[in-house]
Amino acid sequence: MTQKTRKPNGQGYTYKNGNSYRTVIQHNGHTITASAKSIQESKRLAKEKVLSLPINKQGLILKQNRTSLADFLNEWLETEHKNHIAYSTYTRYRSLVKHHINPLIGHYFLQDLTPRLLNWFLNEMRTNGQGSRSLQQARALLSITLRAAEEQELIDDNPVRKVRNPQNREGKIQPLTIEEVRRLLETYEGTFMSLRLHIALLCGLRQGEALGLRWADIDEERGIIQVKNQMQKIEGNYVFTDLKTHRSRRTIVMSHETQKVFIGHTQIIARHKEQSAKQWQELDLVFPREDGSPRSPKTDYDQWQDALKLCGIAPRRLHDARHTAATLMYSQGVGIETISRALGHSSSAITSRLYVHNAEEPLRNAAEAMNLLIKNEWT
Repeated sequence: MTQKTRKPNGQGYTYKNGNSYRTVIQHNGHTITASAKSIQESKRLAKEKVLSLPINKQGLILKQNRTSLADFLNEWLETEHKNHIAYSTYTRYRSLVKHHINPLIGHYFLQDLTPRLLNWFLNEMRTNGQGSRSLQQARALLSITLRAAEEQELIDDNPVRKVRNPQNREGKIQPLTIEEVRRLLETYEGTFMSLRLHIALLCGLRQGEALGLRWADIDEERGIIQVKNQMQKIEGNYVFTDLKTHRSRRTIVMSHETQKVFIGHTQIIARHKEQSAKQWQELDLVFPREDGSPRSPKTDYDQWQDALKLCGIAPRRLHDARHTAATLMYSQGVGIETISRALGHSSSAITSRLYVHNAEEPLRNAAEAMNLLIKNEWT
């Protein structure tokens, strides 16, 4: 049998022993062994024995052999967290793990992670050209990962709590003006794009929410939209998925103008059905392709850019339409909490910080109120 190299305290090794596998772990003076028919089962049994060791002098339960961040993060993301987040969020997290987290700090043991090390990691990401949003997402992923490790008693304290959230240093977001919104709506009146613009610029739906909108979610008589799910492309297939957060499931009350556009849109879809005949795929979508199948996000985005160009408006992200809806509501005196509910944010603080821009009217109203107060005091 091959001679085994003795491992440091808390680490172990597994070797083949006849028709089975044996794992040996040295832990605080104890030698733990376990045998099984597979490597994985042998390791699992050995770890269970480590966890069953008696309490040490400090009154703390002796922990299992040290686990690297990469090992814990990979397993936790794939088996636990993946089931509780949107697929797009999962793919973003997986990319962060593969290209940034694991290459830089994945080899560190969970117990060796410190606020100083995590700050170094975020600075390295910034040095390598990553923007503030990517840094924020990496910190968020590490925070929830290490919180899970803390709950499993693999670490005593989550070091991310002492790491500041990176500040957003990216360019200022510029929503469309009310004049630009009017120009778009007037230009595309009576077309398929008309309702799409209303849903984006006035209702503030995310792209996936709009493309996943179904007629069953619309109460035209009451002017109500129930935002229940979204459309996403997963492994080459378009599927309905859950929304980003619990508060993303929401009710939106349409303006009378948007209600009228909905009526015209039903006639446009009816013509598409008639023209497609047997090729029509009935998925109950409000914004389908001409054969009823799910609309490509790329096509949707390209048509948005074409609309801006035709109306002489500078290019914007499609997500900027959502910023526009929030800003227009705020400019008309709608409260932050109401806007937050309309947009489906987890808190009104997010709405205030990220989505309300350049809305001068409420500030002018506040200034005028102060002016009247002062004048009344003088008279």
